[in-house]
Amino acid sequence: MARIAVYSEPIRRWYTAQACSLASLLQLVLWLLNVIVPVIVVYSIPGFWQKFTEYREQPFIQYQHQLIVSALSASDQLATWSTMANYNRLAASKLRLPQVTSYSVDMNYDGKPDAFNITVQMPMSSGENVQRVQLMLFFASYLSLFPRLQSQGMAYIEHTSPFPGSRLDVVGDLVLVQRNPFPWTGVVTTSNSSVVNGDSIFAEDYNFLTILRNYGERNETLRLQNAYTQWSPQRSSRQPFTVHVYLRFPEQTFTYRAGFWELIKFAWVQYLSVFLVFVWLFGGVRHFIFSNGLVMSAKKDA
Repeated sequence: MARIAVYSEPIRRWYTAQACSLASLLQLVLWLLNVIVPVIVVYSIPGFWQKFTEYREQPFIQYQHQLIVSALSASDQLATWSTMANYNRLAASKLRLPQVTSYSVDMNYDGKPDAFNITVQMPMSSGENVQRVQLMLFFASYLSLFPRLQSQGMAYIEHTSPFPGSRLDVVGDLVLVQRNPFPWTGVVTTSNSSVVNGDSIFAEDYNFLTILRNYGERNETLRLQNAYTQWSPQRSSRQPFTVHVYLRFPEQTFTYRAGFWELIKFAWVQYLSVFLVFVWLFGGVRHFIFSNGLVMSAKKDA
């Protein structure tokens, strides 16, 4: 009658040697190589220590109801206005009172503004030809994940045309830009100060170039991207000059410094994947050496 295998078990064979022997030394060397060689392999490959990690979040950007607007001809400033009283005192000779309307839009009803509209209508005299516009809109921005960020920034809009105009329309994305990675945790407030010192009585502090230069030194800034503009000519004598801005607040990718456990997690996964390969490789080397008696040892079957 034919016989079939109904159960099997491996036979374990032990190779023993004295502590101070070539076989013991070989076993120690192979064990050390099994641990050290994977470290060398994974460390030589870029990305072993992932010191920086990326994540996506839509910033909470809120208009602070502060702005500076200036309308210029080809050679001179025609009209200007700001929500800052000291700026208006310094620019009294060019001061005009515009009509400003603004509102935010939450398209997906998640509590965060997704877009922002503002219209500025600057009254102009019949002989004034606007060929250049400068507009600063001031916002507060917040992040709530890695880490919690509180900062203040601005959207700077400038447009120049060789032809006198009646209206400037701007559409774009207002994004939060970081110069250096955020820390893993905590509250970041390094840029949580006013872009313009509205309490200053010095004209230099309200100079657009000075404002832009100081603003560019911040780690977190707001910047207009993917911007499209349309310049409308032929303004009638009593028609105000109009600036309409539509800004979107998209979801963005931010970088932060990985914490200790996150750093170890990614390093451990990479090390373990290579370590298992070398366990198999050096296991084959051990089997070949001891089964063929290349070093002196005593065999014992369990």
